[in-house]
Amino acid sequence: MEDYIFHEGLPPQEFKPDFEFALFNTEKHLLLQTTENWHSYSVLDKRYNTVSAIIYINVIDGVAQSPLRSPFGSYEISPDLSPFIIFQFLEFVDARLKAKGVSRIIIKEPPTLYNSERAALMHTFMLNLGYHVVDAEVGAVIQVTENSFASYPGASSRRKLRQSYNEGLVFKKLESEWLSDVYLFVLACRKQRGYSLSMSLAEIKKSADQCKEEFMFFGVFKEDKIAAATIAVQVKKDILYNFFMAHAHEFDQLSPAIMLVEGLYDYCRQNDIRLLDLGTSAVNKKPNFGLIEFKLNIGATPTSKFTFEKNFQ
Repeated sequence: MEDYIFHEGLPPQEFKPDFEFALFNTEKHLLLQTTENWHSYSVLDKRYNTVSAIIYINVIDGVAQSPLRSPFGSYEISPDLSPFIIFQFLEFVDARLKAKGVSRIIIKEPPTLYNSERAALMHTFMLNLGYHVVDAEVGAVIQVTENSFASYPGASSRRKLRQSYNEGLVFKKLESEWLSDVYLFVLACRKQRGYSLSMSLAEIKKSADQCKEEFMFFGVFKEDKIAAATIAVQVKKDILYNFFMAHAHEFDQLSPAIMLVEGLYDYCRQNDIRLLDLGTSAVNKKPNFGLIEFKLNIGATPTSKFTFEKNFQ
């Protein structure tokens, strides 16, 4: 313990992270969520002047949230940090927030399969400290290997993929100029099905402008017509998150989303990305079984995505 400092506030400049933070926990994305009311807590390793753990929490009216507005926030933990230090750090953060008059803490975790060993520790420790799960979503992740995508889907999905090729559909990685076209396509497809999007076009443009390297656009085309498209986000160097995806009704028979996922998988293989996150499948906090079945049928592995809450009495 004498090698570590539990620190409140931004880490001193001489302390540099010894591991990669997820995009949603970087300064450029935190400031997209809001420029106010952020509080940070970290574990500093005095031996190497490194940051071994950190969390960014937004506090408004006695409610502490990590994140404020993004798919997940929570703790970033070095793989080398011991369970003992991790548990003490969680206790430290809880105590500091309680001292500030916080009455409730809400922490949205990343999908468990991002790092299953770390997740097992964190979830158990949070339950030990009096947190409870207030939301549980089913996610789906494809683990990218040396195998081709064709080895993953079931027979019916492989058949639709072959049909898409026979009908002349083509997968393309798109330049940033396609942002509005892709967004409006996905929005129109969602509206046809009675759904909406969690971000406006203006918000997506602002995020993509701030995170130019991480926001990507892909589509499947029948000549010049979009059959399916997605906005993807590179959450870490080795994780690609399929953020907003949809396909046009007129192509239902071909399921062009399968070709879209195949193209994303191939992109991951070519760029040393180990996980393709297909996102969660829920409507009004209930499972969307059709979407879950689709993702599992094309070879995804189910994963949990938990939101934890703690109330101070």
